[in-house]
Amino acid sequence: MNKLKLRYVIFLLPFILWWIPLLGPFFTGLLFSYYFKTNYKYSITISILYSILLSFLTSYILLNLVKINLFNNIFHGLVIILNIIGSTVCVITAYVSSYHGTFAKILDNSVELEFTVNNIEEIDGILSQYLDINTCSKPNIRFITENRIEVTRICNNFKISYEVLRSGKILRVKARFRND
Repeated sequence: MNKLKLRYVIFLLPFILWWIPLLGPFFTGLLFSYYFKTNYKYSITISILYSILLSFLTSYILLNLVKINLFNNIFHGLVIILNIIGSTVCVITAYVSSYHGTFAKILDNSVELEFTVNNIEEIDGILSQYLDINTCSKPNIRFITENRIEVTRICNNFKISYEVLRSGKILRVKARFRND
């Protein structure tokens, strides 16, 4: 039930946020990247669709329903420019945070990370930010499909298991640190 409520909040909150120039689109891009995590294609697609929809909605309301006699032409230009800049900010934020971000979830006795890399060698670099990779055993690699592998390692008292999924040119990694 909570996940359903969260979905409604994530997809309805941009209708409120978009009215705040530049900051609203920035937070909208962050919301979509949070929801889609490392699936940056969905994050960008939804950001583009919402940017177009919300730009048209705010432009229609502000240009047709709000009348400012003295500065009407300047106001119309400002609304259009802010919507173009806001749409760009939203899409760039969604892309950067989905493609280059690391998403973490802390559970009872484990931590889950989700991130993207360009090649297998980059995985150790990201994991080394959380523990000393030199203390880990050699990776136990299990090939599941052509585009998906599972890797398990033991580091001190931690068991690290991560799944690597090829998604186009990038690799999506879902890692789980468990205290054994």
